[in-house]
Amino acid sequence: MTADVPLTTVARAFEILEHIREEGGASVSELTDALELPKSTVHDYVTTLTRLGYLTNDGGEYDLSLAFLTHGTYARDGVAYADRVEPALERLADETGEIVWYIVEERGRGVYAGRGLGRDALQPYASIGTRSALHTIAGGKAILAALPDDRVDEIVAEHGLERHTERTITTRGELEDARERIAERGYALNDGENIDGWRAVASPVVLEEEDLYGAIAVAGPENRLSGEYFTETLPDLAAGTANEVQLRLRSEVGTKFSG
Repeated sequence: MTADVPLTTVARAFEILEHIREEGGASVSELTDALELPKSTVHDYVTTLTRLGYLTNDGGEYDLSLAFLTHGTYARDGVAYADRVEPALERLADETGEIVWYIVEERGRGVYAGRGLGRDALQPYASIGTRSALHTIAGGKAILAALPDDRVDEIVAEHGLERHTERTITTRGELEDARERIAERGYALNDGENIDGWRAVASPVVLEEEDLYGAIAVAGPENRLSGEYFTETLPDLAAGTANEVQLRLRSEVGTKFSG
């Protein structure tokens, strides 16, 4: 077995865990039906995962345990300095009243690593740790504009450009046009490209020293993010916050390497 072929037992364990997470809990019978596995096999997996502390069992209903909170916190704290970014996200959220995200790239996907919640914030599809196709969200497009061409080639080759709505970028030509526009003006727009009626504005955060690519994104419903507020005011606010975050992180990285 080569290193790039996953072990069946490990892959199956994570398939069970992911289904339980997606459903907010599941019984052995529900897992058996959904995953088309023998009931005895599912029972062995959930029993083992429960004994290891990764699942809870409440009357036959299995759910993820808080053991994942420890791992998630560790991963989040180690990726992109998310905890240092959040004060800036919260200030922008207070100013706009919307939800503000710090999004980073990992394995060709956009990962929601930090968040600020404004008074009117909505979050119809994302939470901390959610992964999204980069070409469908403003933060992801801002990241793609900052990444080197060869890295973008790798991402497109691996993940493609799947359509989410009628406005989603689905060809490499469209993507290159978008990357060029974003690089020129310093921000990206999402106008219903991931969810109809949902808009976002994002500005990239680039740390060459750490090979880190992220973005600050402000998102909200189309009726609130409209007109010059969407095309001028929010881009300025997002760019200003991204610049603040970039300077702060570069200062921390510089201190780290000089020490």
